Amino acid sequence: MPGRETETLQETLLALLRSQEREKQLRDEYSAILAGMSAMAGANSKRQVFNSLLAVLRKYIGFEHALVLTREDETSHLEELVTTCTNFESCSWEVNQTFIRAINGESIALFDPLQVAEFRYLPKDQIGLCRSVLMTGVKVSSGDALLLFLHSQPGQFGASCKRVLARFRPLLERAIIDIDYRERLQTLVTVRTQELLHNQQRFKDFANTVGDWFWEIDTEYRFTYISAPDLSNHVIDKKSLLDLFDDDSDFQTKLRNKLLSNEDFEDLEWQLPGNEGGAWISFSGSPYFSKHGELRGYRGTAKDITSKKQRLVELQQARQQAESANAAKSQFLAMMSHEIRTPLNAVLGLMDTLADSGLNIEQLKWVNQMEQSAQLLLTIINDILDLSRIESGKFDLYMEPMSVADCATLVVEQLRDQAQKKNIDLNIRVDETVPEKTQGDKNRVTQVMFNLIGNAIKFTNSGSVNVAVTTANNEIVITVIDTGIGISDEAQKNLFNPFVQADGSITRKYGGTGLGLAISRHLVGKMQGRISLVSHLGHGSCFSVFLPIIAAAAEIEEEKLPQRKVPRRALSILLAEDSKTNQMVAKLMLEKRGHHVQVADNGQMALDMIEASPEQFDLILMDISMPVMDGMEATRKIREKHVDLPIVALTANAMHSDQLEYQKAGMNGFLAKPIRVAELDKLLCEYAELVSLA
Repeated sequence: MPGRETETLQETLLALLRSQEREKQLRDEYSAILAGMSAMAGANSKRQVFNSLLAVLRKYIGFEHALVLTREDETSHLEELVTTCTNFESCSWEVNQTFIRAINGESIALFDPLQVAEFRYLPKDQIGLCRSVLMTGVKVSSGDALLLFLHSQPGQFGASCKRVLARFRPLLERAIIDIDYRERLQTLVTVRTQELLHNQQRFKDFANTVGDWFWEIDTEYRFTYISAPDLSNHVIDKKSLLDLFDDDSDFQTKLRNKLLSNEDFEDLEWQLPGNEGGAWISFSGSPYFSKHGELRGYRGTAKDITSKKQRLVELQQARQQAESANAAKSQFLAMMSHEIRTPLNAVLGLMDTLADSGLNIEQLKWVNQMEQSAQLLLTIINDILDLSRIESGKFDLYMEPMSVADCATLVVEQLRDQAQKKNIDLNIRVDETVPEKTQGDKNRVTQVMFNLIGNAIKFTNSGSVNVAVTTANNEIVITVIDTGIGISDEAQKNLFNPFVQADGSITRKYGGTGLGLAISRHLVGKMQGRISLVSHLGHGSCFSVFLPIIAAAAEIEEEKLPQRKVPRRALSILLAEDSKTNQMVAKLMLEKRGHHVQVADNGQMALDMIEASPEQFDLILMDISMPVMDGMEATRKIREKHVDLPIVALTANAMHSDQLEYQKAGMNGFLAKPIRVAELDKLLCEYAELVSLA
């Protein structure tokens, strides 16, 4: 019995010793785990975390090398995350059943790894290191992770090693998760750093490309950042932005006022001193604030705009040259117009006289053909002169109450003979909605109608030309529809350009300058309207003019004098004209109408004749362009002598602006060259009536 008790006592003591050893082992393991976690908490990199883990496990597991493999999803290979052996850096492992078991949390010891699919095809430099393998895995946020312990000798890892892994699993999971997190964080930092460096380089490249100078100042205007130490060869050696402009107080004050306003500013131009190159700099800036809305300073740019300034000067010079050339062209065309009109006056005047001299039918036909050719020449001159004035900007409209319907009707009546000669029906329809009066330039509306309706008749060989005046959308709409030859789509693209015709060949059937439509478009545009065309080759054309309806200004009702027959009184006329031919023609036309004519070769001679005996004349016809003294100067001197005789300008320049200048000089009216019989008779009857009333 005592022996039995002794045996029991010994077994109890042995169990107690084992328990104490187990307790000591657990205490050591817990201390190791705590030490490992503490070391990992203070680690600065994934390598330090990994080394801290291995330092703990090396006391319990005899391994030579270790590595951690990870993958993002179940279809990917495992990639090396961290390792103690360079042979396994950047390696890739296929995943089969053994790795899947380990990833799912099982601790596996391989006594012959080469019989396992994952290790069978390793490179030679890795096979020798994997004679014994101990592994386990964990799930991490980025995917799967596998921890491998390797030894070059077989049979190194047994059941006790597997139990160590089981006991140390919390530490393993913490370490692998930490390593994975730090790897992802490092990767993110690397990517962001690369992006930042790339953006910085991009910003530098852009800055170098645009040539701007970047600056930043605080609330005291002191520099806190400068992108370059110099600005267009001007060295920046000042601490304050405003100190840069000590030599230019005006610009300094302007910039200070902009900064004090706490608002954005753009393109403040400053020129460097001449001894520093005289470059022009443009400053722009914006205030910037703290997150609490407090002003922190200004940021902005300075840009070298010297080349821009030079281009601007060059453009201004080119514009001045172009304007000078355009003025010279206009002056030349005006002079040529006058020079051509002067002999044309004689041609038309003599043809009018010749037509009234009792010619036979055939001779009268010849004279009429000559007159048509002369009229065509006059139309061409008028078109060229109008276009020149429009392009030079010296063309103005003279707005007054007018009737668009009357203008269209007048043109139709004047062109009816041309239509009848070609057996073309010419019709006009005026809608009752068209206002009786609107504000506009009567002469220019009439000119547009002459162009459009005249062209319609010219290019129509059979059928009709229909004119309609209607209203739509607060606009007067004038349409001219013909059954003529039509215009192709290609020709319509340039039809409204000067000197362009639908048929531009030398042998074209129809004449003309190609200016009528260009002038019409300019005139309609000046009147805030528009012109459009719809046409098909061989099927006629439709031109439409849209003019805004502008309420007519109130007209002053003049007391109408009772109609009475104008007395046929012979006038004593002084004709001031330098051209001998025009003297002959005008004198012939006037004397044929029973008037007495005396001729002066220039303005000075006319002035002398008036001074000698002003009472002998009833009317003065005064040419404008004459040698010795022109007609304008002669008129002014006559008025200075308080001579009230009516003076009529006899000129080729009959624009409204010219007429105003004649009135300022003291003239009472004008008679345009070439002198036409109807206009001459109208003027003579008017002044004959005035003389009779006087």
